[in-house]
Amino acid sequence: MRIATLALILALFAHPIQAQPAPRGPEAGTILSLTEAAEREVTPDLLRARLSAEATADSAAKAQALVNAALEKAVAKAKAAGLQVTTGGYNTWEEQQRGPDGKLVGTARWRATGLFSIVAKDNAKLLQTAGALQGDGLLLQGLGFEISRELYRSLEDDLTKEALARLKMRAELAAAALGQRFNGWSQVRIGGGAVPQPRMMLMAMQAKAMAAPVAEPGTQTVSLTVEGEARLQ
Repeated sequence: MRIATLALILALFAHPIQAQPAPRGPEAGTILSLTEAAEREVTPDLLRARLSAEATADSAAKAQALVNAALEKAVAKAKAAGLQVTTGGYNTWEEQQRGPDGKLVGTARWRATGLFSIVAKDNAKLLQTAGALQGDGLLLQGLGFEISRELYRSLEDDLTKEALARLKMRAELAAAALGQRFNGWSQVRIGGGAVPQPRMMLMAMQAKAMAAPVAEPGTQTVSLTVEGEARLQ
């Protein structure tokens, strides 16, 4: 008896028991992958103006000092108007002319430029301030409308509910077309919403060559995408 028992144990170790994979035939049902999205046309609630200060001098330090002074004045004026200010890139480079023979002529000059942007929900106030800054000698690089994070968040719950409802409806329609029935979800993924990037509407122009800027927001599309794997039986 002991020999038979020992032989049985050795046989089990020689042929270990393995878990069998779950059935994937008709008994397991059908897995259906779906993607849906919900969209809203909204009016952007932020206006951004990008401006730059530029200066040329016989040394890099002088050119930088002139740009710094112009930026400090512009930032102070924008903040006094209650606008949000963000500083941008800053560059300095040497400029020197060449004659017909390719040789350098004249004295080298240094150019400096500094960028900054102003943002506000009050379009009229921002446009008025941008026009005043142009009058101070700054260049308007562009205007663009944006959708704020607060506005998007206010739409996110509704977009999520709508997209999920559309996803479930498509799963039920597909199940009926296949002669089966919708039996819940294996998994669902809710993607991040697509917030349009601002579109700049004006190229740089000389400050004294144009009047105060004018801009209309129009509408932009905000969307949210969901994906799911539906179980059909």
